[in-house]
Amino acid sequence: MIDNKQNAEKNAIQKINENYNEIKFQLENAYGSSQFDFLREEICLCILYGLNQSAITLTNHFFENFFKTMIQLKLGYDKNNIDLGSMYKNVIDKYDDKNLELVIDVSCSNGLITKEQKKILKVLKTKYRNPYSHATKKEIFGEDKLVGFQVNPNPTYGESPFSEVKEYETKYNIGVQGLFQELKARKEAKEYFIQLDSIIRETLDKFYK
Repeated sequence: MIDNKQNAEKNAIQKINENYNEIKFQLENAYGSSQFDFLREEICLCILYGLNQSAITLTNHFFENFFKTMIQLKLGYDKNNIDLGSMYKNVIDKYDDKNLELVIDVSCSNGLITKEQKKILKVLKTKYRNPYSHATKKEIFGEDKLVGFQVNPNPTYGESPFSEVKEYETKYNIGVQGLFQELKARKEAKEYFIQLDSIIRETLDKFYK
């Protein structure tokens, strides 16, 4: 754990050296849109500094924000309306509070994404977005298991407090979930964002052609 400025600086340098190459493309190559580039860069920095659970929760926000915004841009644009303050009002009112499942479907039906991308996005929604957004332990940990000793809290004299080795389901073992969620997030933050980033880049390229 970090307990002073010197340790914080040392940890930051170590994390940058460990993670830079894995997030290099996403960090160094902007979308060219201030609407989305601030979020892209913040997620990359979270991954770069090892803030993996933060990266996942911000990627969740970016996921919904991006596709809602793209729907609103696609369906709300009216070349005959010069009032930018009102041009997108109706479409924002219609889609702003819609759930992600519908947003993905509407993105596909309006040609923003392909059917294959739609399948990938729904997998990402189920695998990463839903569990971390709703803090659903059964979905975060799934069937993950750990092996450890069963502890006897009241051993008799001469008896070991540890007995047989047992297999435990992580989703039901609250005492280890903080550690195991961090370990899972180290791997999942990168793969989640990189997959989403790829589809975002393809969507923007197609939209602005």
